[in-house]
Amino acid sequence: MTSERDNRSHSTSNGSTSTGRRVSRRAYIAGAGAAGVAALAGCSGGDGGDGGDGGDGGDGGSMGGGGTTTINIITWEEYAEMQENIESTLDGVELNITPSTSSTEMFSQWSAGQDEQFDIAVPNNNLVPRFMDADLVAPVNNDVVNNFGSMYDRFQSFVDDQFTESGNAYGVPIRFGWYGYSYDSRSVPDHEPSYDILFEPDYVDADLDGEIIMYDEAAKSIPAAALYLGMDDAMSGARMTFTEEQLTEIQELLIEQKPRLQGYIAPDPTFIQEFRQGNFLVGHSGRNETVQMRSEGDDWVEFVAPREGALAWYETAVVSAASDNQETAWEVINEFITPQNGAALAEAGFSPSTNPNVADELTEEQNELYGRIDPSRLEGMYSLKDIDSDVEEAYVSAWEEVKAA
Repeated sequence: MTSERDNRSHSTSNGSTSTGRRVSRRAYIAGAGAAGVAALAGCSGGDGGDGGDGGDGGDGGSMGGGGTTTINIITWEEYAEMQENIESTLDGVELNITPSTSSTEMFSQWSAGQDEQFDIAVPNNNLVPRFMDADLVAPVNNDVVNNFGSMYDRFQSFVDDQFTESGNAYGVPIRFGWYGYSYDSRSVPDHEPSYDILFEPDYVDADLDGEIIMYDEAAKSIPAAALYLGMDDAMSGARMTFTEEQLTEIQELLIEQKPRLQGYIAPDPTFIQEFRQGNFLVGHSGRNETVQMRSEGDDWVEFVAPREGALAWYETAVVSAASDNQETAWEVINEFITPQNGAALAEAGFSPSTNPNVADELTEEQNELYGRIDPSRLEGMYSLKDIDSDVEEAYVSAWEEVKAA
């Protein structure tokens, strides 16, 4: 699998590039709270920016001058905008943040030995089991992460289902979103939300041949096809558990769909740019792209969660088992989901925090867009997952056949 939410400066499938929106730190400095902490925000989107290779991440848990503890983090770019906040809150802690472009990159670096250089990584939830299987991460220190119990119940359940072993959780969800599809309401009529629109030519009264976009990523497009085909049982466990026969059926469906496609897109800025230019009418997408577009005046964009089920993602912070300062690392992670910092991340990425108390730090308009989420909206969702190792080879092969067709 490649990157999970590549939505800033990345290459498109035709080789062009698109640069994501940057938001100045000063633009989001809020009034000081009881602890004298300002709410800082970063750039848009939910995936990393121009990623470093992590080679200069420093020594995990190193001590700086004056007894300062340096916590080295590999994460998405906008987390760097919170550095001043967290360093002001946690006395004697200094953050050294290396941006990454994908969860796969984070895992690859740690599994190659850089788990000794980094204290914290923040991959998407579907990669956390790989970190666990490789014995790279430490269990959550519940005494330190006192905001864990403040998260939506749904995300506490996701933790139990996906990365808890022997009673120990191994990650803390930070913020989230979900994938469905968006459409141009000026050309596509109202309809019952369904993946049918992506695969059935006559589902709506509009000519959509050559007007549909799919994600250029197996981890998103294959689950959409599976849910359309009614394979929800294979989506319900800790990992996707398709049989080889099911993967063949999914492959055939996606190949059959290709003549209807305008193409495949991975980065969110490219999606937004081409949508605004009228290059497609329906796009398999994340909710945060549509929220960003509507907040910037594109009121013709509609986003829906299909009746078959949306696919939820959530960034999950983990601590290296090789870190010499695990307790301090968990203190930093706990700050990621405080109301003040959670609000900053929500504002930066148009995506809600896993801590519903963040809503108290946002305006009414912000809450309507990315703050206050009715928990019932999460109940019908399937979380983004890795593929079961028994069929991983067939899964990769199926996607390669789709792209080559």
